[in-house]
Amino acid sequence: MLTQLHIKNYAIIDTLDIQWPSDFIAITGETGAGKSIMIGALQFVLGARTDAKVLRNAEEKCVVEVCFDIPLSLQEKIIASIDIDDPKQIIIRREILPNGKSRTFINDTPALVTDINQIAPLLISIHQQFDHLDIIDPIFQLNSLDAFAELQTEVKKYLTQFKQYEQLKRNKKELQELHIKAQQEQDFLQFQWEELQQIDLKENEFGTLEEELKIASKSEEILNQTNHASTILNNEKGVIDSVQDILQLLRSVRINPIVNTLYDRLELIQTEIKDIALELESISEHIDTDPKKLLALQQRFDLIVRLMKKHRVQSDHELIQFKQEIESKLNSISHGEDQINQLDLEIKTLHQDLLSHALSISKTRKQKSLELVKRTSPLLRLLGMEFAQFDIKFDTTAELNQLGIDAIEFQFTSNKGSSPKALKNQASGGEISRLNLVIKSLVAQKAELPTMIFDEIDTGVSGQVALQMGNILRDMSGHHQVITITHSPQVASRAKHHFFVYKDSTSKLTNTKLKKLEAEERYVEIAKMLSGDPPSSAALINAKELIQL
Repeated sequence: MLTQLHIKNYAIIDTLDIQWPSDFIAITGETGAGKSIMIGALQFVLGARTDAKVLRNAEEKCVVEVCFDIPLSLQEKIIASIDIDDPKQIIIRREILPNGKSRTFINDTPALVTDINQIAPLLISIHQQFDHLDIIDPIFQLNSLDAFAELQTEVKKYLTQFKQYEQLKRNKKELQELHIKAQQEQDFLQFQWEELQQIDLKENEFGTLEEELKIASKSEEILNQTNHASTILNNEKGVIDSVQDILQLLRSVRINPIVNTLYDRLELIQTEIKDIALELESISEHIDTDPKKLLALQQRFDLIVRLMKKHRVQSDHELIQFKQEIESKLNSISHGEDQINQLDLEIKTLHQDLLSHALSISKTRKQKSLELVKRTSPLLRLLGMEFAQFDIKFDTTAELNQLGIDAIEFQFTSNKGSSPKALKNQASGGEISRLNLVIKSLVAQKAELPTMIFDEIDTGVSGQVALQMGNILRDMSGHHQVITITHSPQVASRAKHHFFVYKDSTSKLTNTKLKKLEAEERYVEIAKMLSGDPPSSAALINAKELIQL
């Protein structure tokens, strides 16, 4: 239940504090006094957009704060919607700073506007003058029926399933498109894979091949030079013999420590030279100068280089990776049909579950629609439409949609002897407004919504019809806190509490004020609404009769 509303520096409101009672509350006042501005402030604090233009004083911040006492039946839903420690009382505050930025708080904790949007529909519903046109919308009609049938939870579960179903269908479509595209590329991919498979490239082969090719291309030169070097070392009076002669000369004078050291070093050199000579001989014995081998190495090298350029890679490692990627694509193509078939099976299974769920929802809708139609007619007669007939036509949709398999149409006629037809073609604005109030009053009885606000929904009705409209709102207040902004004295007379909105121009600036009327003040105010200011004696008597009726 709405208990408090605080507004500061908003439009023509300097400061306004309201303590809201329960039951049925009427708010009256002259046009332009600020009643709609109060509603605008309330919508802002409940998540609506606004900007710095609403600042009364552009140098100060605007603050709108609202307080709700939460019934036990709604506390669990609140906790499920937002992270809050104590849901027994919720205080929402929004501020607009002079620079246009806004801040949001829930129970003095910084919050997001999306958090407010999550819980506001659970706390309050605001119905304005032209909202009755919503009742022409087929989606609104179906939502109203679901609310009356108390199907919101089931419809929400169905919608969750339906979204999964739609996502699976999108996944299947995307997979089919990829599969078709992949099939078109399959022959080309297969050719690329076979070309790479045939060369049987090994990791790091390119570097090894490059070294072998360098050696093979100089095999003749290597053979000639190593043979010549071996000859120099091994010929008579060659390097080895020369070193041997030197050792022979020094052997007799090794008594000199220095000569002895040099002698030892020469012996080591002689051994090393002999090893070198043997290795040079071995190279000349094993070097392969076969031109066929050189040609084979060159062809293999050129093939790998060509494939690297063709596939725009920089190394044999990347070429091997490219082959693996092609192989993966080919495997995906071969398994794509299986994936599509598996998705198709999941879609069919979920479709059957959805259809079963939708049929169950549809059955309840049709049963409850009879009750809604039955309970609507007497209320329409109370509102001055003696011959009004209301009906709900059902059609089954060709495909499942987010609301099930039902397409409904509210049908109406106010003329004796006429058959109900589509509401948008049959009813006048005043008739639609009255029907809308009747539907909302019946739906409200099924809802847990604590507070309902009606902003001038009685525009265009008067007399006995307005009185009965007030009675309907009063009856609604048995289940909800009902606040109505009205210009109708008949509607205002039905309220348990009466607030008066007026402009205070005693200061330099006009300011909106609001006060709760006591019994005598209320008589006078309703009398003014009946006859004018000052009210006549007859109007005062009439006002008392209306209130006491």
